[in-house]
Amino acid sequence: MDSNRRIIPRGFIAVKDSEILSIDPGEPSGLTSDLTIDASNKIALPGLVCAHNHMYGILSHGMPIQAAPSNFRSFLYDFWWPYVEDKLNKKQIETAARSACVEMAKSGTTCFADILEAPNSIPAILDAEASAVKEVGLRGILSLEASERVNRKNGEDCVKENLEFIKEWNDRNDTIRGKFCTHTLFTCSLEFLSNVRELANQYKAGIHIHLEEGAYETDFCMKKYGELPVTVYDRIGYLGPDVLASQCVHTSTEEIAILQKRRVKLAHMPLSNCEVGGGIAPAQQFLDASLTVGLGTDGYITDMFDVMRAAFLIHKGYLQNANVMSAKTVLEMATINGARAIGLGDRVGSLEAGKKADLVLLDASFPTPITSENVIPQLVTFGRGNFVQHVFVDGKQVVKNGGIVTVDEEEVNINCKTAAESLWEQLPRRR
Repeated sequence: MDSNRRIIPRGFIAVKDSEILSIDPGEPSGLTSDLTIDASNKIALPGLVCAHNHMYGILSHGMPIQAAPSNFRSFLYDFWWPYVEDKLNKKQIETAARSACVEMAKSGTTCFADILEAPNSIPAILDAEASAVKEVGLRGILSLEASERVNRKNGEDCVKENLEFIKEWNDRNDTIRGKFCTHTLFTCSLEFLSNVRELANQYKAGIHIHLEEGAYETDFCMKKYGELPVTVYDRIGYLGPDVLASQCVHTSTEEIAILQKRRVKLAHMPLSNCEVGGGIAPAQQFLDASLTVGLGTDGYITDMFDVMRAAFLIHKGYLQNANVMSAKTVLEMATINGARAIGLGDRVGSLEAGKKADLVLLDASFPTPITSENVIPQLVTFGRGNFVQHVFVDGKQVVKNGGIVTVDEEEVNINCKTAAESLWEQLPRRR
């Protein structure tokens, strides 16, 4: 299936210098290619794009806690900050990144935008993450969340970590790049945010933020500033087409209009928003406003097929309208619009000549027939990550016959369990 959703019953994809050279129904001839991929009896997709991720989050899967947080604020203040973010060390983070990348690759995600939230892990922590991502072979945009939650100096040090990483990596035309990142209006002063905005303007790197994941940020801004969060950001000149705003669960119609005017990009996390009790984002309103919206895992559920299915179903139930969130729309959110959201729409997100050869081949043997009319609904509604057979990133094979080929998966899994145990040991003991 190509970028225009044209079905080729028997197709070949030619790759040269890490880019797609051609997509043809017959084996290409007369072309000088580095690689020819036979997609016969397979479903070929652009590599899935996770527009918002926390690779370190894999260490929290199954984490034993004494009581579930009662709301989003409690999740942050009583659990996530003191027992996860503040405790992470470099070895745990690098190990988690390697494991998360293996899970992403095996389920068809080839490209992602990640936020590391570990204020006590600096310096050089993004370089450690980058080495793990490159080892597995994925394409990633990395950032370290900067805020004044710990103190002002720590926030400035985290901004410096992003800046040094951006200087080192963004001019390489590599598979790894950096963005600036700030947390929220309740952890950052306006002066701090303005300074980051100036750096982003200077280095043309963009900014990744969390926005209104819970009602707490909205309430905080109304009490402190007498304005909604998006209005505050807009007043200080923070918003623009290079801003990727993730979550946006409690974003109002008034705020959506501002985001549209400033051409801000969005990332939607239907599953993790439910997990933390944040709510259901008005994703259909975003789309109706012609905003660019990608899908993300938030480091919670790694399989983007699960995330696509959730986006496809949740909003139909929430809005009591089966016509919203079509399968085609959801697949575009997980591919080309996700790529556009993270700033790589000219490089990845679709299968077409000149784009990077980031692609996925899936088993086409669904229990019912695959046709040109139903292939996208079949994938979005019934697809699973374990249908993925082969994955290529930048023209190099990362997954073959369902198995990772770049690293020792058994060793990666053992190391991840050890890292998780070392993090869990710091939890308060049950009484």
